[in-house]
Amino acid sequence: MNICMFAKNLPVHVTGGMEIHIQGLIEGLVKRGCKVTLITAPHPQEVEKEEKESVTIYYLKNRPNYTREKFYKESAELFKRLNHEERFDIIHSQSTLACGYARYCKRTVPLVLTSHGTALNEIKTILCGNRSVRSFLAIPIWLKIHSLDESILFKKAYKIIAVSNELKEDLKKQHKIPDGKLITIPNGIDTDKFRPLDAEDLRKRYNLTDERVILSVGTINKQKGAHLLLEILPEVLKENKNIKLFIVGTGHCLNDLKKAAVKLNISENVVFTGNIPNCELPKYYNIAHIFVMPTPRLEGLPLTLAEAMACEKPVIVSQIGGIPTVVENNKDGVLVEPGDLRELKEKILKVLSSKELAKRLGKNARKKVIERFSLDRMIDETIKVYEEALTF
Repeated sequence: MNICMFAKNLPVHVTGGMEIHIQGLIEGLVKRGCKVTLITAPHPQEVEKEEKESVTIYYLKNRPNYTREKFYKESAELFKRLNHEERFDIIHSQSTLACGYARYCKRTVPLVLTSHGTALNEIKTILCGNRSVRSFLAIPIWLKIHSLDESILFKKAYKIIAVSNELKEDLKKQHKIPDGKLITIPNGIDTDKFRPLDAEDLRKRYNLTDERVILSVGTINKQKGAHLLLEILPEVLKENKNIKLFIVGTGHCLNDLKKAAVKLNISENVVFTGNIPNCELPKYYNIAHIFVMPTPRLEGLPLTLAEAMACEKPVIVSQIGGIPTVVENNKDGVLVEPGDLRELKEKILKVLSSKELAKRLGKNARKKVIERFSLDRMIDETIKVYEEALTF
């Protein structure tokens, strides 16, 4: 099967959940005998084209920023040329990035789309005060993406893959999409890579002895909620002084968080690791006693959550967006109301104080990820959608 995929970014641009998802999907498709051509944003080192195994990546000149018009036109022209040369079987759009194909090309190739979130959900997050002032200025652009880009693609797509059940329902309501056109395929995790393992060398690197480690992983911005962990940490330390908070990642709020840690007099209890390569993340999950993500954002399905669960760690996360697709409260994780700092503090202390509870949550978490959120399952279900599209 010859697949043309459109994507905003890859790990070479930024290491986020969507980028890791795309990389894992492409690698899995190639292992199953598919050929993949990827059209994406400009390369940081101005590379125009890369070829490896059965994957060809074209890095365009125009960035798929908020307006995206130049990217759409450039990607459509490239697609026309490539499709004339080799004839693709399937087009797979990650979010709305194949809008150029839908607008400017004769639609002779079946289109499948994966939605990682909606424009209206982005606007809801902004209006709840969880984004920067700059984000408020982008509301008209998100409205345009909702009314034009999403509407065009959703009509043209054979099937729309939602990464969570909650997102599937949002798509149905916001765009009046027929139920038969929607399918939920959650993001998949490599459960051989993300698993319980010995991380004693990492503990030694950070001089950890018997400290209880709270872990947060993700882009450092207000959407992920790491700042909320700093706010409650002084109160948590009153109950248990033997705690270290590890904040893994980078982002525009990182310096603000470092200043806040000093101001709150908790610097000795907080470790800012900076960016950690994905291949090293399993050990960071494995030094943790608990993974916490108090996001106020309408998430699609955060990969870091499933990664922590695959490493058999108890998780405490906001009951928002697609997170309840992954976590059943008090069975394989703990759900808290977004922004409820008192509940967040109480749940953290409860799980840290009970080894039996933490072990039960962690065991159930890994079992669920293996059964329902594995990378192999995600790839197999995606290929089934492709095969159905070819016979439609």
